[in-house]
Amino acid sequence: MFDAIPTKAWLLMAIAAAAFAPARYLYSHIEHSPRARDITMPPEDLGWRTSEQLIRSSVVLAGLAAIAIFIFTPAAEKFARSPEFFPILMLGFGAFAFFSVVDGLLKGRIEPLSRGSLGPYERDTQPKRFWASLSWNTVLGGAFVWLAFVTIGQADEERCYDRQTGHTPQEELSACNELLGRRHNSSQDRADILSARGYAYHRLGEYQKALADYDQAIDLDPANSYAFYNRGLIYQRLGDRRRALADYSASLKLRPENAGGYLNRGLTFLDIGRLDEAIADFTRLLELEPDNQWALVNRGIAYAWKDNRAAAERDFAAATAIDPSNTVVLRGRALLSARSGDMRKAVDFLTEALRLDPADAWSLRMRADLYWRLGEKEKSREDDDRLGRLSEDAEKAQTDRAKQVAPAVPTGGN
Repeated sequence: MFDAIPTKAWLLMAIAAAAFAPARYLYSHIEHSPRARDITMPPEDLGWRTSEQLIRSSVVLAGLAAIAIFIFTPAAEKFARSPEFFPILMLGFGAFAFFSVVDGLLKGRIEPLSRGSLGPYERDTQPKRFWASLSWNTVLGGAFVWLAFVTIGQADEERCYDRQTGHTPQEELSACNELLGRRHNSSQDRADILSARGYAYHRLGEYQKALADYDQAIDLDPANSYAFYNRGLIYQRLGDRRRALADYSASLKLRPENAGGYLNRGLTFLDIGRLDEAIADFTRLLELEPDNQWALVNRGIAYAWKDNRAAAERDFAAATAIDPSNTVVLRGRALLSARSGDMRKAVDFLTEALRLDPADAWSLRMRADLYWRLGEKEKSREDDDRLGRLSEDAEKAQTDRAKQVAPAVPTGGN
């Protein structure tokens, strides 16, 4: 219920509630100035109109105005992303309300918060209003404290599930661990939290820990398509294509509209030479997303391996129309040229791809092979040496032909 209300709206409502009473007092203080009093009217009691209260109200309003301005700055936006910020703010308002209650009991006078009264009520002279104000401040303080504890739980869920951008994996891990420590979690809740924590480990590159969490999530909830999909990404990255295919297929069975599942299963089929199945997955992805350049270019590569030049060129042209700088198209055209025997033209395509992306390990490896076949062994060795220096991209050449693939964000659903 509270998730739909933006944080800034909560803050502005809290500021407005806190500002109402001092603003009303300031207005009344000016309106009831003795200088502006009509001398024909009977004298009025201005005992409530004090310099001390005026200064206090002015300081409070100035502080609240500064906070209201601050919350719209970039620094405040970053600060407000802290999940503890809103609960702490609510606790602060609650503490202020309870302080007014204790202070009222000790001094025998109290001013109701956010009521807009003209002054404090005395226990001796206005007992009914005094006790009503005391009760009101107590209820208001309790509401603020209750809201603080409610939003603490929501803040942990927000961080764990990464429902908003900007949380670091470490913050997500901390929140997920906090949620896992709660005793009231159902099996479904625990599965969702483990899937989300696995996602955080995944982002950190701690693949074995991520796999362990995904395994547990799937054991608790065999219908968790996100856990299957993300576990498949890790298996693919680790070179275990058999398990990757099984997990992608399981995810797609549960969530047939998962575009990422078709892309990555298609890439895995392409890696192991199951070209017809790769083409089928890329085609299905294009039915879901007609402008998906990665489906087009990788289907074109599959067609190139099948020596279907017309179909490959058609897909490459469509991908280029979407993104003229797509270097994977150049790889595909290099493959077409090499398979048709024009190795020199293939080298030219790969050289252009490397000009656009010097860290393109796939193009380096293929160009090194082509140089060797062309008898230009020195150039081939230079490319091999350069490839060796790109150790972190050597894995990318095997698993990320189209792009670096990020895990899917768990949403608490299947």
